[in-house]
Amino acid sequence: MSMARSFFRSPVADREYVQRVRRHPPSSLLPLIARTSAQWPTKERWTTDRTGLYRPWGLADAAWVSLAHGNEHRQKAATENDLREILAQYVALDDPLRHLPVGERLEGFLLRVAGQQFTWQEDDFSELARSLDVLVQTRPTRPLEVLTAGWEQDLLGCPLADYVGLGLLLYTAATARQGRFDLAWLPESELSVFEAMTSRAAIRTVVERHFATSATEERARVAAGLLTSDPLLRRYTPNPLRARPLVRGYGCDYIIPVTPAVLGKVSPMGLFYTGRDHYTDDQTFLAFTRDLAELFEQYVGRHLRLLPGAEVFPEIVYGKNGEKSVDWIVVLPGLVLLVEVKSVRPTAKLRLGPQQEFGDELDKKLGKAIGKQITTTAKLIRDRHAKFTHIPTDRPMFGIVVTMEPYHLVNTPDFRDTLPITDVPTLVAPASELEDAVIATDPGLEQALLAQIEQPTPAGWSLRALADGRPAINPILDEAWAAYPWTKPRNFEAVAVAAP
Repeated sequence: MSMARSFFRSPVADREYVQRVRRHPPSSLLPLIARTSAQWPTKERWTTDRTGLYRPWGLADAAWVSLAHGNEHRQKAATENDLREILAQYVALDDPLRHLPVGERLEGFLLRVAGQQFTWQEDDFSELARSLDVLVQTRPTRPLEVLTAGWEQDLLGCPLADYVGLGLLLYTAATARQGRFDLAWLPESELSVFEAMTSRAAIRTVVERHFATSATEERARVAAGLLTSDPLLRRYTPNPLRARPLVRGYGCDYIIPVTPAVLGKVSPMGLFYTGRDHYTDDQTFLAFTRDLAELFEQYVGRHLRLLPGAEVFPEIVYGKNGEKSVDWIVVLPGLVLLVEVKSVRPTAKLRLGPQQEFGDELDKKLGKAIGKQITTTAKLIRDRHAKFTHIPTDRPMFGIVVTMEPYHLVNTPDFRDTLPITDVPTLVAPASELEDAVIATDPGLEQALLAQIEQPTPAGWSLRALADGRPAINPILDEAWAAYPWTKPRNFEAVAVAAP
């Protein structure tokens, strides 16, 4: 969480902050934000800022407010001092927590802050590799409905590897060119790194289709009512610049107000929302989500097979009505893992941390996995059900619910109390944590889970604890990384900074 030194007495009203942003024309403030963000593109960089102000979530909010509400007739050009003051006001914005009795519903505030900040702090290597790994390099066990031959061209207008490669090219250009990108900078002779986007025209088509926006378009989104009606929650709502991180109309081809947003656009979460926008028919979109769920389930299975000494069994069908066990049962030398895979994502009710509804929503998303799938499977194993006799009963069991996106703070006591109680120790882990945990050593995953069974961590524990310094490169992610355009002899940094 940010520990910024505020220039203002808290709280600052949202309308006061918006008016402060509107004091400057967007043509002055947006390029300043872009230049600033390009100087702090990664967590490793922005955490060196001792003021705590120059974080991507604050810069993104200021940029979006300027884009959607700014007025070009304002006369005062923005300076670095102005931006620092705007960001300090942002940090001091009012919050619903301040209007509740002391000690009540702190969980809501924590969820809002986690959704606002932690989503900018995922590991770039894992995020980009996972996009190709799940959608292209993982084989389904059933016929897919939407993600069939030709889906990449239909959804993206180019191969997925090109699409993610374009994201990295734009990111590199932003850091090298002070938050700007102009197609004239790209020598067409160097674009052979791409499979299909081998001309400026082809790149522009994809950029305009997926990455670019304008002030007019953002004002239309406001008019369509995409903001919450509660000004205390406005800054916690999804920022449209994460879906459209390039802005046209301010000098060169595009400015990129928030550099890290470009990589988020080509991450698995960004691709999910691209699918949501593209598959406008509800039935087609539901089929798309079912395909994603199938691919993600098999992706998790691929990672579980990396565990030393593991026997990995897919879900078991039992009973007269075709009931199913957890998605994966992993037999290790000293432990049995019961793994349920959930591709559902945190909704606005969770990300905004409403005072009364977050517990019900969390239980709706994850409760069945813990309270039914893991619990029932463990009982069937203990009872020696005929379909489960190949699973040993001479060692402890541990449950893991693997999610496609992080459910922040879910393993801490305050949030686990809203989920079902089970006699099997269980935790929730996003894909990013599993990817690290299966290759961890000293301790490995099995050792760490056995230690938790023997002496649980009172404040809650997650697989993130096994990822300290990333002890090794995950071979599944490494294989996907090697398939991207930037691994070819030419490099994107040279292309991005090349002179016209």
